[in-house]
Amino acid sequence: MEPTYISYLCNRCKGEFVLLKEQVDKFAGDISCPYCDSRNVKKQTVGDVLKECMQERSYKRVNGALREKR
Repeated sequence: MEPTYISYLCNRCKGEFVLLKEQVDKFAGDISCPYCDSRNVKKQTVGDVLKECMQERSYKRVNGALREKR
């Protein structure tokens, strides 16, 4: 299933922002950063966001499934 949002990362100020996929499809122009107004933004994949979340916490495998360590 495709996500209903798209995450972007600004290469200038390193700010992250999220846009709805429907709005991005309707808008035909360039996307700019809402924080610094730079047009140098990079679209993040779902895997990038998941990898970043997993780096902040520690996980271990239990019977083949990932479990968060407390």
